[in-house]
Amino acid sequence: MGEQKSKKTKTIVYADYREEKSGIPQLIEAEGVPVIRKNLPIGDYIVSGEIVIERKTAWDFTKSLFDGRLFDQAKRMAEGYPHVIFIVEGNPLRLRRYSSKRRQLLAALASLTVDYGSRIIYTEGPEDTAYMIASIARRLEKEGRRGVIIRKKAKLETIDDWQLFILQSFPGIGERTAIRIMETFNTIREFCNAPMSVLSKIEGIGEKRAELIFTILNRRFPRSKTRRKTTTLEDFYGENA
Repeated sequence: MGEQKSKKTKTIVYADYREEKSGIPQLIEAEGVPVIRKNLPIGDYIVSGEIVIERKTAWDFTKSLFDGRLFDQAKRMAEGYPHVIFIVEGNPLRLRRYSSKRRQLLAALASLTVDYGSRIIYTEGPEDTAYMIASIARRLEKEGRRGVIIRKKAKLETIDDWQLFILQSFPGIGERTAIRIMETFNTIREFCNAPMSVLSKIEGIGEKRAELIFTILNRRFPRSKTRRKTTTLEDFYGENA
């Protein structure tokens, strides 16, 4: 009976191909967590289809905070994923160049957390970062949260509520992006019939997500009655590797 244990599917981490030179994807794999390299539209790492992680050094993190790039990035990440994490290697408060702007930096960090719903994790360097990402993946695996998480239906009282819910059922479409879709198209049918070139131009979607939505809408249903496997985001990326 001990040999009939069910095989657990490991949680997969998607890493932007530009992260390869940091050595972190290899370090994550050394922790026993599978990593797939992709050209990610936002973020450096995606875990379980619901967590997006951006990795920055303390210097780049602080610089992008003051020039506003980080807030724009946090906004786009929050629109695409339920959980946004910034992993910062080093301590921004110890940078001499910004020592005179300590209070502004603290206020900016507060805004990033409260206004944009981002989590900030500090590490000492790439090895700690890799261990943290691997730990997040293992935690999700332990809870059985693999692939795309399907939301439970909220209480839907109006046609508008149903339209928003349907649009947010597409991968990476949050409420803000769904509202932009409703402002761009007249009906859900019009949205579903739109070409990829049009979908990709909507803020919050981009080329990769437009390709995935287009595939979901246009791929034929499987005819095999024996096929009961649910298609996940991992399946899509695996087939298009």
